[in-house]
Amino acid sequence: MAVHALKFGLLAETTAQLDDLTDLVHGSGHDIAETIRASTGCLDNISAVEVWVVRLDLQHDKSVQLMEILETYDVPVIYDDIESYSELGVAERLNRFAEKIQLCAGTGMSNRPVGDAKKAREIWVLAASTGGPEAVGRFLKTLPENLTGVAFLYVQHINPEISPTLQKAIQSNTQWAVYKCDRSQPLLEKSIYVVSPSDQVSIHATGVITPLVGAWEGPYQPSANQVMAKVARNYGKRSGCIIFSGMGDDGSQSCSFMKGSGGVVWVQSPASCTVDSMPASALATGVVTFQGSPEILARQFVYGRHIGATLSLA
Repeated sequence: MAVHALKFGLLAETTAQLDDLTDLVHGSGHDIAETIRASTGCLDNISAVEVWVVRLDLQHDKSVQLMEILETYDVPVIYDDIESYSELGVAERLNRFAEKIQLCAGTGMSNRPVGDAKKAREIWVLAASTGGPEAVGRFLKTLPENLTGVAFLYVQHINPEISPTLQKAIQSNTQWAVYKCDRSQPLLEKSIYVVSPSDQVSIHATGVITPLVGAWEGPYQPSANQVMAKVARNYGKRSGCIIFSGMGDDGSQSCSFMKGSGGVVWVQSPASCTVDSMPASALATGVVTFQGSPEILARQFVYGRHIGATLSLA
């Protein structure tokens, strides 16, 4: 199976340590975007870095300061502690390092189809509750297989024990890859990420989604309001949301924020919903620019999602 290569930044005390980390990263199938010695303290021109690996002596104030700076960039950081596996062989050390990447830095892609997977340019949230699986399934089934550049985050109010069934239902309606959000991973085009009702997620500006241990705040699990806000904050005009059939008002609180960030808000037309509370609450915000049945939403998504005019189809 193909693995999506990430661009790593390396930060260490010595040139020898940087060379060692370079061998680790290349041995794990990834690329190097930047190598920096701690003594330079220079963290400029690092926008290409998707993941940091650092080996620093945290007894030194300067090293602690560098770690604090890295944490402000909202990019995953792996701390490589050589003492914890100094007795391991090369192969076992590579395995340990690969596990760290999978858990912390976004490569848990063992089920990714073979091919050159690209990061999505646009991220859209599909939000739903009662009646949502059927409506979202119709939407996905209508999308053409050759649509590129987009990834969906599916936020469905559901009990945790039913999540595996939901994922299977989605897979039956699309040729796209469908993933759980149970590990850090890149947001790739032609992919659907099913947000867990158990754990929150963090969305990084580098295009990586990471699970966060901890229950969702508020009455909805998962929370469309929170996911929409995180997507809008990081993707701006390259973000959007479609609110499908559902009970309650989840999503409505973040509609204006998404619109103000340059994103787009659409809804399933209330008349086509099993329960119209969620779309109706979003419509009441005054920022929805399109509504329609799941099939019409899919066609508009393909041919007119960048049109600014307000449209409405039954």
